[in-house]
Amino acid sequence: MNLTKRGYGVLAIVVVAELLAFTYGARALNAIAAPAVVALLAGLVMVRRTETPTAERESVPPGFPGDTRTMTVDVDGAGVASIAESVPEGLTVAEPRVERTLPATITYSLACDRRGRHTVGPLTVGVRDVLGLFERTHEVGSTARVLVYPPVYKLAGQQLLREHLLDRTELERREFDTLREYAPGDPLRDVHWKTTAKDPDGIYVTEFADREIDEDVVIAATSEQSAADEMATAAASIAVMALEADLGVELRLPETDVPLGYGPTHRESVLEALATTDGGPLSEGKVADADVHVDADAEGVRVAFGTHTETLDAMTVSRENPLASGEVGT
Repeated sequence: MNLTKRGYGVLAIVVVAELLAFTYGARALNAIAAPAVVALLAGLVMVRRTETPTAERESVPPGFPGDTRTMTVDVDGAGVASIAESVPEGLTVAEPRVERTLPATITYSLACDRRGRHTVGPLTVGVRDVLGLFERTHEVGSTARVLVYPPVYKLAGQQLLREHLLDRTELERREFDTLREYAPGDPLRDVHWKTTAKDPDGIYVTEFADREIDEDVVIAATSEQSAADEMATAAASIAVMALEADLGVELRLPETDVPLGYGPTHRESVLEALATTDGGPLSEGKVADADVHVDADAEGVRVAFGTHTETLDAMTVSRENPLASGEVGT
């Protein structure tokens, strides 16, 4: 519990009145100092008897850098209070401190500045007496986590991605079924020469069983730690592009892997993993059989589709986030 500036002012009045009493007698003390002393004592007792406030928060949906989210906190208690929010780097609040009479509902805007999982709170509530002479400070309420996804850019590369997948799976889908006699129009590459050599009266070709083309994308993302933000942005942009093309996406990161999935719900899982990654290397095996390898360092971001490599800048059509206009998942 501390005196406020106003409390120190009243205390100064009491001290001056005491000094005047030595010069002009006790009547001056009674006329000036006594009411001030009563006010100080009353304020002290009032603040001491005030119960500790409580606070409850509403959850905040994830956002992207540049988005604004609304935080609502219900503060229960009594008295006049100065309420301050604890906001970490990566988020900005327009009014970090407000004055309210409790109970009160506090609503303020949070600006998302940087990707990551940020912790907001607890509230710092300074409860004062009605005269504002004393203030007792409490830290109240639970914390809330605000998830900020990496930026997502609109990329030119969907066709390249599909072509690479089809090139890869064209061989996978040609599974041996049986041998049959050659028919006009059969490609010579399908002739089974070993069997044909054993039968001089016929030519035999290989019959293949078509398998369903598996259009799933495995994205491996690596980076130097100083370039983790750039890597996260590139991987997020490619994953969103693939999911919007109705492809399945599996994501491999240094800290975790996101299993194969589809659709908006899986997109949230991918973006959440990329919001919190610190970057780093992956084992050679996890990179070697990936369809897309994102690698970032101080020189930039490179995206490899098999043997074809592009820079992120060359693939970027627009840096305006196509998902940032509303709440993710809607």
